[in-house]
Amino acid sequence: MEALYEKIELLRKELITTGLIYGFTAPKTLHKSQELDKLLNLLGAQKEPNGLEYV
Repeated sequence: MEALYEKIELLRKELITTGLIYGFTAPKTLHKSQELDKLLNLLGAQKEPNGLEYV
């Protein structure tokens, strides 16, 4: 789970940088955003409805 958090944080930083350089509606930025969405959905699927993580 820790590795997933690290990937999310890295991609979040890349998304911000890409958005600042190319614009927030540029295809490169949108692609990064979609990648981040996938990771966040994966993280959400690994948690119980009450917010607790499966162990």
